Amino acid sequence: MRSLLYLTMAYDIDFEEEALYKAHIKSFFLYPQFWVDIQNQLPINLNWKHTMFDPNNILDIPTKKGIYAFILEPTFNNFIETRYLFYIGKTNRTLRSRFKEYIAEKEGKGKPRKKVHKMLNQFNGYLFFYWAEISNTINVNKCEEKLLNTFVPHVNTSIPKAKIKNELKYIYEQN
Repeated sequence: MRSLLYLTMAYDIDFEEEALYKAHIKSFFLYPQFWVDIQNQLPINLNWKHTMFDPNNILDIPTKKGIYAFILEPTFNNFIETRYLFYIGKTNRTLRSRFKEYIAEKEGKGKPRKKVHKMLNQFNGYLFFYWAEISNTINVNKCEEKLLNTFVPHVNTSIPKAKIKNELKYIYEQN
């Protein structure tokens, strides 16, 4: 009798809707001490530019090396500007060629990385590609490392400081 009662009970939970919502929950590492730590400050001043991540914007991207970031920018009328940092990267080739590689990855070409592919498709139309040109390869590498260690972006899979500090590695792997 008890199992029959259990089977006939109605659930008011829409499990498909719940799964859809859960797929949109992201964890962000927000640690102000890293933001002000003198060791995390960038070695050079950067001039950031950006464009919507869209294949039609390829000509906006320079043919220089540098660092870049994917930023989610929700559009919502009559509200303050809101942004979420999802990914930081570098390229010692050109920013334009790296942009093209992300377009291919979004389309599933080659061997797409799971978190990157999901980011590019799940937030299509809301992702912006930010970049800063850097001519010196050493500065490209240093800037990327410092930004990764400071912000620990959700989609990046390799955070230099997380290899050293077990606390960060454990927290990061939970994403």
